[in-house]
Amino acid sequence: MTDEEIRNAIRKNKRRRRARNRFIAFAIAAIITVGGALAAGNAIGNKRYNDEISSIVSVTEDVPIVNAGIGQIGNKGGEPFWSWYGFDSRVEWCACFASWCEDQCGYIESGDAPKFALVSDGADWFVLRDQWRPVGDTPEAGNLIFFDWDQDGGRDHVGIVTAVVGDK
Repeated sequence: MTDEEIRNAIRKNKRRRRARNRFIAFAIAAIITVGGALAAGNAIGNKRYNDEISSIVSVTEDVPIVNAGIGQIGNKGGEPFWSWYGFDSRVEWCACFASWCEDQCGYIESGDAPKFALVSDGADWFVLRDQWRPVGDTPEAGNLIFFDWDQDGGRDHVGIVTAVVGDK
């Protein structure tokens, strides 16, 4: 497929799923993702936050990608992740972080996951391989989760699901 055909296929899927994406975004906004957790941890920067995240992520001790991410809690600036990817200076690093965690588990080398620095590229990889989970499916610990914060149909952030508790 050409880039334009890929973009058109993705746009078509976006339109069909936009209403459901909004619902799922609200329903799982409370899911603590490791990438989002790092940002929140930097903003909150206190022991209470660390205690809260520890009580949730301890549920997922046997999920390798979650464990890779947990080991990075407290990172400020994302330097090891964007430099691992090959950037010479700081970039928005949530996608680099998710890729780094995938790499630590051997998922990139095995072809089970993409190496990506742009959130949209990672999402497109899953869409094009028919691995995009439909809106309404409950994610599992270890899944990558993509967010559309400004609800424009694009993908703005990626994180790793650490746990699903109830419908959150």
